[in-house]
Amino acid sequence: MNQTRKPRVVAVIQARMGSTRLPGKVLRPLAAKPVLWHVIHRVAKAKSIDAVSVATSVEPGDDAIEAFCREHDIPCIRGPEANVLQRFALAADAMDADIIVRVTGDAVFVDADFIDYLVTQLIAADGDYVYIEAGALCAHEGVDPFSRRALRRLTVEAADDPAAREHVTGYFKLHPDFGRGVYVPAYPPLAVEPARISIDAPADLAFAEAVYERLGAKAGEASLPDVLQLLERAPELRAINAGVRQKAIRQVGGIALIFCDGGGAFGYGHIRRCLNIARALRDREGLGVVFALNGTEDAAAQIRDAGFEAIILPERDQVATVSNLMESRKPRLLLVDTRSNVTRADIAHFTSLVKPVAVIDDGSDRRLAATHAYYAPLPQVKALSWSGSACTVRSGWEWALTGLDISSIPERSPYDGPPRLLVTMGASDPKDFTRLALQALSQVSAPFRARFVIGPSFRDADALRREIEARGYELVPPGHDLRESFATADVALIAFGVTAYEMAALGVPAIYLAISDDHAASASAFEAAGMGVLAQSHAAGIRDALAEILAAPTKRTAMGQTARGLIDGMGAQRIAADLASATI
Repeated sequence: MNQTRKPRVVAVIQARMGSTRLPGKVLRPLAAKPVLWHVIHRVAKAKSIDAVSVATSVEPGDDAIEAFCREHDIPCIRGPEANVLQRFALAADAMDADIIVRVTGDAVFVDADFIDYLVTQLIAADGDYVYIEAGALCAHEGVDPFSRRALRRLTVEAADDPAAREHVTGYFKLHPDFGRGVYVPAYPPLAVEPARISIDAPADLAFAEAVYERLGAKAGEASLPDVLQLLERAPELRAINAGVRQKAIRQVGGIALIFCDGGGAFGYGHIRRCLNIARALRDREGLGVVFALNGTEDAAAQIRDAGFEAIILPERDQVATVSNLMESRKPRLLLVDTRSNVTRADIAHFTSLVKPVAVIDDGSDRRLAATHAYYAPLPQVKALSWSGSACTVRSGWEWALTGLDISSIPERSPYDGPPRLLVTMGASDPKDFTRLALQALSQVSAPFRARFVIGPSFRDADALRREIEARGYELVPPGHDLRESFATADVALIAFGVTAYEMAALGVPAIYLAISDDHAASASAFEAAGMGVLAQSHAAGIRDALAEILAAPTKRTAMGQTARGLIDGMGAQRIAADLASATI
């Protein structure tokens, strides 16, 4: 660094629209302003900063960022999408920087005074990078000042290192002896327990919105010290994005592709459980997720509402379409949860394009060509032969999948009324079990309070609702978040499926009705484990099973405790972690 003049300090904000975990995040609104606006607005307040710029990619999707910068008179430097280091080198040259302050485009609570503190220390020591002293608390992330000479060295000596190419300053953290390190004490206003304050996933954006709402601050004016003080007063806010993990420096990003059924005749069970895996892959393993959907637009809407891309497959040539997606998107893994016409040869072809390729609850011979397979310990699974297969098989209640994020459901409140019965028969109720349940309930003398869920694809749904209301029972409103109804039930009467796993994870004993011999065999495993009762699929059978369980509160409690002990709702996280580790 030339010490005969004041070093020129330039903030370079790295931003792109192609974030894998939250696409387009830098231009998503927060407190009615784009995320990138917040970052620029706050960085510009730093007294040490001479100029602010944005570094993005040359990809067409990032034209929107260039347009935003042009509108706000901010220099925008564009370079290769896959090489952030080169983008910074281009930006440093274009802006004639002596000191570069790397700022991530999702650091919406970046603190200008903290930037000044770090830059002042770096210049005073004529250093290359600033490290907070080991063991010191620092509630900040997303800001890294470093010298131009260190950047030049990186482009020569570490140009091919993934940490340097993707994270730039991440290389310094992995190699603290690289260049002249400056070690500084914690910055007193921020020397508290760190909080998750950057925007990587939808939950992070929801957290930031909640903070602004609670503080009543204008856009860009929620200071970081104010945010930290708020979290001391209202620690429950941390729960909003507690499930999101920061991607590690050495953790490679990318996407996962999920090929699944959903909507119409398929129902929504596969969608719900795959969404749970998708959230775990995104929030905990740092992967973006794209769905290839064998199904209908209503199911695709659920996927998009959850923050993921959904591509509806054509009725014909689905395997070819998925193969083309794999060739173009280059996913790091493929998860197959479909009952469509996919063969063993198709799965073998998929594994030639990417590994791992996983299947869920698949009893067909195509599972033999997969690299990973996941099952609850059901009778059908125990009978499967894996002769000649190299597949890694995971079977046990710990791998059981639910369609709910159990961690986000609060513990049930005390309740002294009659047992609360939840009746839900899936999305379409093809066997008309709901009307059977109505007949059975009229014959039960024990007191209870019943709530019915009418799925989106029920036949004669309006007529059925009128029948239920005429008998004095409650209806869960269409579109209502089912988590509350599920979590507050004391016993459930359900068509066996994904809901059985969800009730177990919530500690709700259930009476199962089976639409097929396969479902009956699965439900028998739940009954044998003490989680519920498999009832005969007629009014008398339902009546008898319900009367018995309503009359035995101690038994209900024991069944609920057993169920929750076996199925803890963490199966999706385990599968996501298992698959992510297999990509390394």
